Amino acid sequence: MSDADLLIIGAGPAGLWAAWRAAQAGHNVILLEKGTTPGGMAGSFMVAGQSVDYGSHRLHASIEPKLMTSLQELLGDDLQSRIRNGRLRLNDRWVGFPLRTLDLLRNVTPRFALGATLDSLLSPFRQPKEETFSAYLRAGLGKTVSEMFYEPYAEKLWGSTARELDAELARRRVAASSPYAIIRRLVKGAKTEGRRFWYPRLGYGQICLRLAEAATKAGADLRFATAVNGLNLESNQIVAITGNNRITASRCWSTAPISALVKYISPEPPDEILKAIGELQHRAMVLVYLVCDQPRYTSFDAHYLPGPDTPLSRLSEAKNYRDGPDPANRTVLCAEIPCWEGDHIWNASDEELGALAAESLVIEDLPIPRHIATETRRLPHVYPIYTPGYRRHLDLLMEWVSTYDRLTVLGRQGLFVPDNLHHVLAMSAAAVDALNIDGSFSQEAWTTALDGFTQHVVED
Repeated sequence: MSDADLLIIGAGPAGLWAAWRAAQAGHNVILLEKGTTPGGMAGSFMVAGQSVDYGSHRLHASIEPKLMTSLQELLGDDLQSRIRNGRLRLNDRWVGFPLRTLDLLRNVTPRFALGATLDSLLSPFRQPKEETFSAYLRAGLGKTVSEMFYEPYAEKLWGSTARELDAELARRRVAASSPYAIIRRLVKGAKTEGRRFWYPRLGYGQICLRLAEAATKAGADLRFATAVNGLNLESNQIVAITGNNRITASRCWSTAPISALVKYISPEPPDEILKAIGELQHRAMVLVYLVCDQPRYTSFDAHYLPGPDTPLSRLSEAKNYRDGPDPANRTVLCAEIPCWEGDHIWNASDEELGALAAESLVIEDLPIPRHIATETRRLPHVYPIYTPGYRRHLDLLMEWVSTYDRLTVLGRQGLFVPDNLHHVLAMSAAAVDALNIDGSFSQEAWTTALDGFTQHVVED
């Protein structure tokens, strides 16, 4: 007899939503999470008396209505409707983000405006010459926008030139891939409703806290500080090894990074699978939290920094995302610095990183922060890197995993995708829909859902 009908690995949004809904449907669910709190990178924590997130997060208004209704029921009035107020650094000038027509016309340089206009007129006559990030965007948006914005930003985020990245990354990460799509976004951004997002009063992690509470109330057994270091798939049951304990289940859903999952599966995968794992990489990130002795740093929620002048890719101020119980005379800034795990940024001290972040803000023509303390967090798996040929390695991994019909991989990390939270929740909802009351799983329904997920485009 199994300990559970369904074993779920990972207490991020995907795992928590799946545990909640599967338990509601009557299944005996055990969820294992190596961390001590729910949420993963979608969690929140306290810095200097203020709730902060792991970088800039928001719940986009494009979430499916059914999912949104469930979240509103879970969070009530704590889920606040907000209007975005960000800025983008473009050619040493600040442009409102999301983009708005009049603001764009007032603030871009004449060179940029002329180049983008000419590129848009020639757009129908261009075709990509190769399947790379830069070729795809230069064909769709033109050389000016691609060269001055997307290409340097891509190199900063993924640590590779835009010519070394697969075109699929551009398809998934760039919502406006043609001049006409940009026009539609400008029209949308001009309307207040087009800039709306949702954010919890106590921080983004409040979403996962409420999901964990709901899953527990529905009967799911959530076990934190419990790392899986072995997963035996040889019998007609799943056997998870956690320290000295063994947990058996009829079925397992994993939201762990696919490269990590494969390494602790038994029987040991063949050499070609281990080689494929080595070809799939993530870009890491260090988050630098600057505690500032001032009520607000700016009125903006986020500043996007695509240029090469500083290592920072984005700066966010949690206070400006919500109306919450924050300290009145203190604010905390979060500076995001993409890096490689183990490089000089990753290994730098908090003092060095705080000084680097504060100096970078001044270089980017932002105010001098009244910086009094620094905390940092290091995330090893943030941006999946799509190099040419990555798809072949990923498909090989997924095909091997699919030979075990009791194991299903889902979620952002599990499927090696750069999706938003609303995409991740949709994945979990589809998995639960494919799980029948007798514990069988409709692989056909899940495969159809997976095909649909390939159309997801990230919203920034």
